[in-house]
Amino acid sequence: MTATFAAAATLQGRALAVVEVKTTGVHPARDAIWELAIIQVDAEGCVAERLHWLFEPCVALPPQLLSLSGLHPLELSGQPRIDSEARAIADAIRGRVLMGHNLRFSLAFLRRVLPDWKTLRPPQLCTLRLARATLPQLASAGFDALCAHFGITRFFRDRAVPDAEAVLTLAQHLLQEVAPTTLGQQLRSAARPPLLAAERFAQLPERPGVYYFVGDGGAQLYVGKSRNLRRRVMSHFQNDHRDRRSLQMVQQIRDVQVAITAGELGALLFESAEIKRLQPLYNRRLRKQRELLTWALAGEPGELHIELLQHQALRPGLRHVGLFRSRHQARQWLLEQARERRLCLRVLGLEEGEGACFAYQLGRCAGACCGEEPRSAHDRRLLAGAERLQCRPRPGPGTGRSRWSSATSSTASLSGMCSINGVISVRSINSIMPSRCWPRVVAVSISIPITSCSAICAATRIWRSCRCECAPSDSDPG
Repeated sequence: MTATFAAAATLQGRALAVVEVKTTGVHPARDAIWELAIIQVDAEGCVAERLHWLFEPCVALPPQLLSLSGLHPLELSGQPRIDSEARAIADAIRGRVLMGHNLRFSLAFLRRVLPDWKTLRPPQLCTLRLARATLPQLASAGFDALCAHFGITRFFRDRAVPDAEAVLTLAQHLLQEVAPTTLGQQLRSAARPPLLAAERFAQLPERPGVYYFVGDGGAQLYVGKSRNLRRRVMSHFQNDHRDRRSLQMVQQIRDVQVAITAGELGALLFESAEIKRLQPLYNRRLRKQRELLTWALAGEPGELHIELLQHQALRPGLRHVGLFRSRHQARQWLLEQARERRLCLRVLGLEEGEGACFAYQLGRCAGACCGEEPRSAHDRRLLAGAERLQCRPRPGPGTGRSRWSSATSSTASLSGMCSINGVISVRSINSIMPSRCWPRVVAVSISIPITSCSAICAATRIWRSCRCECAPSDSDPG
C-alpha cells in the first residue's frame, strides 16, 4: 500500500471499505445480489480484512451470467440469503468511506437490503467519477478500459473478489494523481451522477422552471418542472435506486440544462410543450399523442353504423364516442360494452361470419345476428352505453380561443405565476393540464386587456377569482 494512498485515506480521517457486488441483473427491485466482496482498509493505508459472501438470490440466474462468471448454480445452493447477513454487511462498512467503481449501481442494490442505511450514510468515493476528474483525456472510464490503461490484471473476471482487488489497485493509481481539493469535492458530491460535471450542480438555481437531462450527443433523456429546480434535480439523484428506469437514466446524464419561468403554472405549461416537442426518452405521460381515435355512430336505431375514425377526421352530424390512444384501447371499450349489454360482435363488426354468432350460443348475445331481437333494440342499447363517452359541444374548458392585439398587450400574466406570450389557446391549456391540477388554477387572477380576459372567462369558467370586471359570478348560468 503506497504512502500516497494512506495519505488520501487519512485526508478525510476515515478508513476505506472497497465494495464490489455481483447481481443477477440491472433491476434493483427485481434482481438480487448473489456475491459481495468488501475489502477494509485502515486509516494507515493497510488492508485490515477481506470479506466475501455468496448468497442464494432466490431468482433465476441468466445463462449469460453463468457463462461470464464461471459460476455453477450449485455454488449458491444452500447459501444464506442476504437479509440474514445485513447486520454483518452494515458493520463492515460502518464508519468508513465507501469506495467502488460505478458505486451508484452497487448502492442501488445495497440500500434495499440494509434496513439501517439511513443511519449509516457513509461518505462515498466512486472510481468512475474519480477517473473522469483525474484523467479527462481518456476516451472511456469503464472498468475494463481503466484496468487496461494502468496494466491491472485480474485472475478471474466478473467475480466480486478479483474485481474488488482491481478496484483497490485502480484507486491507488488514481489517488497518486488527484489533487486534495478534487478528492474533497468527490467525497462531498456523492449524490452526483458519474458522468455529470461538478460545476453544473453549483449553477442550478433555486427558482421555478423546467429542467432537461441531456445524454451523449445531446440526446434528450428527460424533461421535468419544479418550483425549486435545484431541489428537484437533486431528488432525482438521491432516489435513483428505487427503480430500474431512474437508475438507468441517471447513469446516462452528462448535462443538466434549465429554463427559468415566472412561476409554477408557467413551468407546468412549458414542460408539457417541451415534452411534446423534444419527445425525451424517459418521459411517458406527457408525450405527444400522435393518433387519437374515436367511434363514429351514423344513422338511427335499426340502421346504426359504427366506424373507428382518427380524431382529425371528425365529421359533423355524427355521434362521436370517446377518445382512445390506440385501436386496441378502442376495441376493448367496444368489447366491454358488448359484454355488459349483450351486444352482438358481428353486428358491431368485431367478428366475421353469417348467422348466429358464437356469443349467442353462450347466451352472451341477445340475438340481433339471427333475428331473435330487433336490430333497433340492439342499437338502442349501444347508444345507451355510448352516452357516457359521447363528445358534445358545450360551454366550458376547451371550447374557447382568445387573441389580443400586440398594440395593447403582448403578455398575459397570471398572478405572477407564469407568463404566456402571443396567443392564449384555452384548448391547449385544458388539454395539457390534468383535471387534478385545476384547483390550483382556480385562485389565479388575470391581468390582461379586458376584451381578451372577457373571452377567456366566458370560455373557460375555471378562473373563478378573476379580478377584472368581466369575471363571471357564481350565480351566472353555465
